[in-house]
Amino acid sequence: MKNDDDFEIPDGNFITGIYNYCDRWCERCIYTDRCMNYEMGKEFERELDADKRREKSLEENKDFWEQVNKTVEEAAELIDEEMPLEAEDAFSFFGDEDIEEDDEEAIEDRKKIREKTKNHVISKVSLKYEEAVHKWFEDRKKILKIEHSEEKYSLSVTYPEITEEKILKSVSESIEVVMWYHIQIWVKLQRALSGYFEEIEEPYLFEDFPIKDYDGSAFVVLMGIARSIGAWNNLSSKVLPERDSIKPMLRMLLWLRPEVEKMFPKARAFVWPPEDF
Repeated sequence: MKNDDDFEIPDGNFITGIYNYCDRWCERCIYTDRCMNYEMGKEFERELDADKRREKSLEENKDFWEQVNKTVEEAAELIDEEMPLEAEDAFSFFGDEDIEEDDEEAIEDRKKIREKTKNHVISKVSLKYEEAVHKWFEDRKKILKIEHSEEKYSLSVTYPEITEEKILKSVSESIEVVMWYHIQIWVKLQRALSGYFEEIEEPYLFEDFPIKDYDGSAFVVLMGIARSIGAWNNLSSKVLPERDSIKPMLRMLLWLRPEVEKMFPKARAFVWPPEDF
């Protein structure tokens, strides 16, 4: 496969940085033709296919590679015999082992921000939601059958006593939405919160950035919450035996949405992609 430096930037009318504030659901996105990240991903897939075709020729050279590996091992053994390496010697190859005082302070500050992010109430609730969704699916493995189609980038489900194709399609789409966002909500919220706390600690570093990264991340969180609420609500209306089991997820999301808006009041106004594109 090509090295990163070998890839050429593809041509196209791309929106600069559109992939910075997206939900990574390319199959459902209407802007893939304007996204450089998506185009480069397709190029990567083409290279991956080419690599697979080369695997056969690599097998034919198996003896050669085994010999190379043997010589590497022999070299390591030789060096170790003549000059045994100790763990504490490692720094002698790269310079002073002492960490600068500024580095220590930066590490400590970063640690504090991570702790504040992890312990914030909306972070805890979003993680609780993720765990609850995971358990919901685990508890229904025997009755809720989910099949993924890699070719169609979609999934289909079956549930006891639901036979109407139209309803099953609607249920499948809602399950797909829930599964896509239930982890991403927490992940994107970590980025939003950590960015928010970083600006509080060192506001001067962010003065020249009118568009706040944490607002963009919170925007994605709110989008994921809204779509998840819609998906759960649809499931509640279609899969009647699960109405009670779905209520806790809806309660958490309905509590989380205004709290995220309160924490990031400008997130709703965040426009992406930019209107001038």
